[in-house]
Amino acid sequence: MDLMLPRLNALRDSEDEAAIAGAEYCHSTRLSGVGVSLKDDAKALGMGVSVKCDADMLNMDVIDSAGSAHVVMSSQDKVIVGYWLVRAALNVALSRGANKNKLLRGTGIFEDALQHQSLLSTKQYSSLLVNVQSQARGGDVSFLLGGAFASQWLSSPLDALKACENVEQLLLQLTQRHTYRWCSLPLCQFQRFENADQIMLVPQFTGVSSKQLQFSIEVAFASVVALMKSIANKRIPLSFSFTESRPRNIADYETHLGLKLSFNRAFNSICIEKDVLRQPLELTAQSDCSAESHVSLEGVVSNSATQTKEGVSIELQNRLSLPDFVRRYVYASSNTQAANIGFPELAETLNVSVATLKRKLKEYGTSYRALCEEVQRNHALLLLSVHKVSNETAANAMGINDLPNFRRTVKRLTGKTPSELRI
Repeated sequence: MDLMLPRLNALRDSEDEAAIAGAEYCHSTRLSGVGVSLKDDAKALGMGVSVKCDADMLNMDVIDSAGSAHVVMSSQDKVIVGYWLVRAALNVALSRGANKNKLLRGTGIFEDALQHQSLLSTKQYSSLLVNVQSQARGGDVSFLLGGAFASQWLSSPLDALKACENVEQLLLQLTQRHTYRWCSLPLCQFQRFENADQIMLVPQFTGVSSKQLQFSIEVAFASVVALMKSIANKRIPLSFSFTESRPRNIADYETHLGLKLSFNRAFNSICIEKDVLRQPLELTAQSDCSAESHVSLEGVVSNSATQTKEGVSIELQNRLSLPDFVRRYVYASSNTQAANIGFPELAETLNVSVATLKRKLKEYGTSYRALCEEVQRNHALLLLSVHKVSNETAANAMGINDLPNFRRTVKRLTGKTPSELRI
């Protein structure tokens, strides 16, 4: 059973991509009669929470059950453009001693049936990466995977990104647009925060277990670095923070991510200075830059379709995974400080029963409570560890009315008191 949304009516974002660095974004979405405001206390907190990544979802029409363009998908829906991702994973794993038959076992992926147009579900792709992680030898396999995914960008739908004019536009497309997510980072969606000087991207994963989390973080970070370097034709200065302790294989991190690394931090993130964002991009030497072959980025984003160098037409999916939708729902609900916006209301919004919604989330290996706690934890850490705001300001931003409850909530979610997080 597919999860369906009623028609989403939203204020359209500005299409001026350059505005993303300094603008505040406020979307009002009407979800089954529940008004959800995504505007944060940016002025009071000295920071902005950008929801530019919601543009794909909010600007889409939703077709009825006979159609195929609904927004929220299940773990079984095939939306991942899998040919290049699977090839890269197999090449890296086989070079590190993995057995091909064991790599594909239980994934529902068959090498002889793999075509450029082949689509995978998040469950299939996650199963493949679990097999790669368990069978391939070496502490740098995750970084090699990220680099391998990036090495094939010119042959994949990502070829359209050579039309990006600056770092800002490239970063937006790679980390925020769902049309490109499903052919580059299908298990990872970044939530974007910003202050006066930096953009911070916090990864949120879909269909990834706790045992697979650090591996998936390394894959995602390495892929962003390699893709941006390949497409921009230069190394983009990024810095990275990890919740894990400094690893023994630190040389692998430095080789693939760079030297700007910090460990034992409040959360995992990629940071980029705002003065880097407007740097123009050079056309890659590998690209065919003739007017006839130059791909229009605007056309790909609006039409959700692209054509590869091999002439294969591929329809890119403008859809959102269920866990990602729930995260945004929870985050938006907390910012409204509205009462009675919870799990039953979410099920009503999605036009399914509570039992069905629980089952659909379980297919992704998660639950409504787990997603709520993830959103709350990240929000608290950002407010207290990064921006070091007062308890009153943080509690207000999180939609918590009394300070004792706020302190208990922060302690439960993070293991530390608000004062300890500010240190």
